[in-house]
Amino acid sequence: MAVSSDHAAYRVRRFNKKGDRPKKYRCTFEVTDERTRQVMAVCDLAGQAVFSTLAIIDHDSQTWQMKPNRRIMPSRWTVTDPGQTIAMQFDQKILGKLVNPLYKTVLALQDGAGKEVYRLVDTRTSIPDRVLGAGPDDWAIMSGDQPVATLGWLPRQTEPAKGFFGMLKKKLAMSDRGIISAGRDHVLPAAVALGMLMLFNELTDTSGG
Repeated sequence: MAVSSDHAAYRVRRFNKKGDRPKKYRCTFEVTDERTRQVMAVCDLAGQAVFSTLAIIDHDSQTWQMKPNRRIMPSRWTVTDPGQTIAMQFDQKILGKLVNPLYKTVLALQDGAGKEVYRLVDTRTSIPDRVLGAGPDDWAIMSGDQPVATLGWLPRQTEPAKGFFGMLKKKLAMSDRGIISAGRDHVLPAAVALGMLMLFNELTDTSGG
């Protein structure tokens, strides 16, 4: 997905770090502002995100926390900022309870009082899949019926391609997850966006892994 200067975007990179790793370490997620190239949030994933209490470190080296509401079959995850104030709640209980013929909701994003702020929805059978240039594997963050961001893919930065094999290598280059806002400001704080993406990865994983 191409991102213009009119759209704020986060690039989310997944990698295995070297050196000191927590027990049950799986990988590290890093969120970068696509415009400034500044790292905005980092989290070492140990175990599964849906069952774990995760520490997310922001660009000021302060710790945010994402925690499930229970250890067995959690349905809500709370993200608190460095001051222990609720920044966002992710609620999965909406699944199967609200039926919309246009799209399927995977998570409801709620404020500290439990009021819905956004929904993360599958747009593949809906009208909003035409908005923000969403593709067949993209999801949308909706405010009511208005799409405010897309959860899609951003091509990785590569060196300029040279020759036939260079062009082929560039074409086959992998992509990173991207959270592309409809406007010039990010819809979500980086730590909240990262928490949402880690939950999304596991809640929508059909590989059985």
